[in-house]
Amino acid sequence: MASELEKKGLELRAKLFGEKQAQAGHEFLKEFDADFANFLNEQLFGGIWTRPGLEVKTRSFITMAALMALGRGPELRIHMRGALNLGIKPAEIKELIFHLSQYSGVPTAVEAIRAFREVTEPRKS
Repeated sequence: MASELEKKGLELRAKLFGEKQAQAGHEFLKEFDADFANFLNEQLFGGIWTRPGLEVKTRSFITMAALMALGRGPELRIHMRGALNLGIKPAEIKELIFHLSQYSGVPTAVEAIRAFREVTEPRKS
């Protein structure tokens, strides 16, 4: 029987990434280790992401900023898609990249621009 945190985590992941992608991501992690997959789902998505105090869109911005600053391009792409699914506008993500470039440096901004283009170009057609 699924715990309340597990249910909340799966619901949030579906909202962020879409049902199919959320399930695929969870299965990918389960193949590595089921306990790890469940821990991330319950604690990160069911716990941290759903805490009171910050809206999900705000948490999405924070996550993108952290991933950009750390130079984590593949994960940044995933969260950019999630941000767009939440209704965050491409112009807002561009502004995040512009703003953060002054704190994390031009190379991380260029990688974020690559990620942004990869994520937004298919949505234009």
